[in-house]
Amino acid sequence: MGIAFLILYNLLAPIIALAYFIFFLFSSRRGLLKHLLAELKERFAVSVPVFLERPLWFHAASVGEVKAIQQLVPLVRARFPLKPVMITTSTSSGRTEALKLTPCQSTGQAPHAFLLPLDSYPLMRRFMAAARPELLLIAETELWPNLLYAAGHSGVKVMMINARISPRTAGFYELFAPIARLMFRNISRIAVQSRDDFERYKALLGGTDKLALTGNMKHDLVVPKPQDRAEIESFLERAEWKGKRIFCAGSTHPEEENIILEAFLKIRAALPDARLILAPRHPETAASSAVLLREKGLVAPRWSQRAHARPALLAEGVNRGQHLGDKPQSESQKGGAWSGPDCLLVDEIGRLADIYGFSDVVFVGGTLDETGGHNVLEPSAFSKPVLFGPNIKHTRDGAEALINKNGGFMVGTADELADKIISLLKDPVALREAGAASKAALESLQGATAKTLALIEKYL
Repeated sequence: MGIAFLILYNLLAPIIALAYFIFFLFSSRRGLLKHLLAELKERFAVSVPVFLERPLWFHAASVGEVKAIQQLVPLVRARFPLKPVMITTSTSSGRTEALKLTPCQSTGQAPHAFLLPLDSYPLMRRFMAAARPELLLIAETELWPNLLYAAGHSGVKVMMINARISPRTAGFYELFAPIARLMFRNISRIAVQSRDDFERYKALLGGTDKLALTGNMKHDLVVPKPQDRAEIESFLERAEWKGKRIFCAGSTHPEEENIILEAFLKIRAALPDARLILAPRHPETAASSAVLLREKGLVAPRWSQRAHARPALLAEGVNRGQHLGDKPQSESQKGGAWSGPDCLLVDEIGRLADIYGFSDVVFVGGTLDETGGHNVLEPSAFSKPVLFGPNIKHTRDGAEALINKNGGFMVGTADELADKIISLLKDPVALREAGAASKAALESLQGATAKTLALIEKYL
């Protein structure tokens, strides 16, 4: 049945290829003809990589998977300096990210980052015959039937790294067991992210011979990376936030922000010197966040306006002691004396990690809506207690480690969020201990990159 499926799949490949071509022809990028033709040449294996030595081949679906291997690739290149490293991706944005890991060499070689050909057996065989890879390392979940089948017939060893598998995907493979057996037959080793992934693969493969529990390499990327701390310190000085207790809500989604602001109002009632930094996950939603802040009667300048000192800090035309329409005055305005804005609305990307370092306690978003959570361990690099909602399906291992170490806390309502933050901010010892436990939780999950490198060494 597995072979029959592969034959049928390849019979459909020309239709898929035609649809792909038509999509690009009539897409918004149709004016970029030169770029389009170059991309199509890679998709149809007309333009293929050629190496003097057999390369080590990483395949990463898109930007997230490329970032997951960004520490591993330099280590592999340092460990095996004579072996070229090639990265393929399934998206143009992923290829752009991969180019950062495979720069032009001093010898004048071209960058070793390419788009993966469409999953047709003739295209995959042509690609592998030209590149002659020694080892294929597939990051996370990107499994293509013809890619794996062609690798097996070409004698290319295959390893999955940072591998994960959802219950839904595992169920699909179990439903089509012959196809799954054909695909996984050509995979020599699967280095999985978590115990749950290990158990799902164990059930799927009927054993543990091919499995290794290495952890999630993305946790190794969570380290303090101070960039422009002076700029943040300057803002805090102008905002008169020095010495204030700062609650940061990072990577938030619109559905969560009313809960967060209701919690903050309760926090301010108990702790008048508390301040909020609100950083939406997508900066384009900052306009709606600003409206909500105004509706709550909170003075909230935008980070993008930080260069304008006091006028920007007064935010959206609000003057000292002035009411916000028919809303009550904020704590920073009462009595006619300016004591800085209530909140800071971060409407630019790339600054959240730095801001975590200046916060006292952090809430990580995507956990109070249907998103499934963002990286709850990022504040842990700065030894900050972390709060999050109950939807942690995309960051479960980090959330569970934080809870087990007492460095993170799950909350479900505005009252729960406010009460936990108030209790931490009122008790400096508890705040410090929770921050240390948060850092310990992160450290307990790190080391996957080194473990993965050790596995790769065994195959070379």
